[in-house]
Order: sequence, then structure tokens, then C-alpha cells
Amino acid sequence: MPRNKAIYIGVLVVAASALLYIGGQIIRTIEWFLPWAAGVGVALILIGLFAEVQKSRKPKPIASDTAATQQETPIGAEEKR
Repeated sequence: MPRNKAIYIGVLVVAASALLYIGGQIIRTIEWFLPWAAGVGVALILIGLFAEVQKSRKPKPIASDTAATQQETPIGAEEKR
């Protein structure tokens, strides 16, 4: 880390401008793909929402051992507690 703040800020500006330039070059080569990627992202969100709605509609199955345990309890057992 340089002690002089002007050098430090200069290094940051050079690094930022270099990264922005490289990013711009990459964007030029893949700009045709960006709308398709956004469409795929929206489609995945909609599929996930549909799956969650379907999951919440179905009643949760009761395990067979849990159902048997609930039926074996005497009728007045809960009142005594």
C-alpha cells in the first residue's frame, strides 16, 4: 500500500478503467446472449413459483406409524393431563 494517497488513488483509477475496458469488450461479444439469459431467468422464477403453488395445494401425507399412534390413544387421556 503506497504511503502517498495520490499514488494510491491513481492506481485505483487505472485498475478501474482497465477493468471497465475489459468488461466493455466482453459485453460486445456476448450482448446477443443477454436477452436470452434474462428470459431463462424469468422462466426459472415462474417455474419455481408454479411448483411452490402446486406443493402448497397438496395435503401433506401422514406417516402410517403416526396415524396408528394417534388412533391408539384413549378418548379421555388428553383430559387427564
